[in-house]
Amino acid sequence: MKSAKIRQPAGSEGDFEVVVTDPLLGAFALHSGFDIDVYEADAGWRRVSLEELKGFLRSRYLLPADDLPKASQIAECRLFARVDDIKIPNWKCGRLSALGREEACVRYVQRILYRTGIPHLVSGTTFLVPSAATARIPLKRAGFRQSQISPSALVERRTGCAIQLIERDPRN
Repeated sequence: MKSAKIRQPAGSEGDFEVVVTDPLLGAFALHSGFDIDVYEADAGWRRVSLEELKGFLRSRYLLPADDLPKASQIAECRLFARVDDIKIPNWKCGRLSALGREEACVRYVQRILYRTGIPHLVSGTTFLVPSAATARIPLKRAGFRQSQISPSALVERRTGCAIQLIERDPRN
């Protein structure tokens, strides 16, 4: 195997699994029944146990648990990621400029949601998101304002285009 990933299973404090991907078999986690050979530059190939491999990975590549950011810190960092440098895409002026302005606004919203790590699906100017309240935060920071017509809609101030946020449970 040329590469391996580390996965922390739910409910296992401080422990992790080593997941490898084989072109024919796909991804699978190693267990103690595997024969594991590692290559060391000064000693060549050497057989190790899974616990020895984990110890090597832990000492060389993993941060101590108290140095790792919490999920809430990661989410907050993404949620408040910079959005002021995202430009509204240009639209072509002409008799269809309203449609071009709407498409540019949709692409702008997609860029903001992507930058802040908010999963979404889009249909027209409607965005399906896990949490409308969470999605409103970076959009309002980017200059969107609450619509006077609908509580689920936001209006981009420069283009005047409205988008709608609808909550959708990602598990359904």
